[in-house]
Amino acid sequence: MYKPEPAWAATAAFLLLACLPSTVRAEKTDVVTLINGDRVTGEVKSLEFANLRYSTDSMGTVNIEWEEIVALTSDQSLQVEVASGTRYFGNLLPASAEGLIAVGRGDNVEELDITHVVRITPIETDESIWQRLEGSISFGFNSGKASSVTTGNLNGNVRYRSRRFLLGFEVNSSVTDQPGAPTTQNRSLGVNYQRFRPNRWYADWFAKSEVNDEQGVEQRYLVGGGLGRYLVQNNNNQLSLLAGLVATHERQIGAEPATTEPEGKFSLVYQHRQSDPANDIYLTTNVYPMLRDLTSYRSDSNLTLRREVINDLFFDLSIYYNYLSNPPVGASKDDYGVVTSIGYSF
Repeated sequence: MYKPEPAWAATAAFLLLACLPSTVRAEKTDVVTLINGDRVTGEVKSLEFANLRYSTDSMGTVNIEWEEIVALTSDQSLQVEVASGTRYFGNLLPASAEGLIAVGRGDNVEELDITHVVRITPIETDESIWQRLEGSISFGFNSGKASSVTTGNLNGNVRYRSRRFLLGFEVNSSVTDQPGAPTTQNRSLGVNYQRFRPNRWYADWFAKSEVNDEQGVEQRYLVGGGLGRYLVQNNNNQLSLLAGLVATHERQIGAEPATTEPEGKFSLVYQHRQSDPANDIYLTTNVYPMLRDLTSYRSDSNLTLRREVINDLFFDLSIYYNYLSNPPVGASKDDYGVVTSIGYSF
């Protein structure tokens, strides 16, 4: 029989659901001018991956494709970032022509080509921290009659972005049950703090907890930091690389005692977003070489294809692969699988 998720996973799911934003009433004075000439009054929430989150009184919070916008004004204090990584601060004022955005205050105003703008973040807001969270949560359940193998999956993430930093939380859990064999788990729980630097550089600090029965990992804790850079940043694609150092404390199944090792970390993260139809691609790869023996290393990779079914409801197809060059006796070098799930983004 399928065993339910562990208590920590259920608690994480509850916290993720509790973070869903509620509707608030605020004075809305921003004005969006669309390519067809329509003008919509509301409040800018954020711009990322060519989607402007815009709160209105009549329609609630909507997503407007950036390419449909020819002008935008706002009395809010905003951070506007262009593809080169340069950031501008101030209000959005009426520009000299359509297709331009004027950012600044008083005599210090810059006009930017609207197609070069990749991100807008409010600096001052009356919203509580809960209402500024973004993320997603998804569930999957697979069962095969012939093999009697049952797998349950939970994946979730929450992000909080401010002018200077990004704080993220992520949980992934997979539990597999098969008659005549012990239940196996593959789960991770992580948090990271990313501090933005000039010219698309950033510092990243992270901590993570992992369990992987297939590879003989009873418990693994890691904490570390690194320096990264967004090599590509536009309205459809984002590619970043990171190099850093990690301290890893690991206990293998059936082995005593636990070990602590210094490791390196090299990461690649790629995101692609297409608005029409709404499709996302997420690719992450992490490689951890052991510093005392560079021939020993481990890695994990995940590729997710996401398709929006209706507003904020999506279908995910994920492929994961974990590799361990020197696994414990009786454990596998690699662990891989395909996961399908349905979820909600907020």
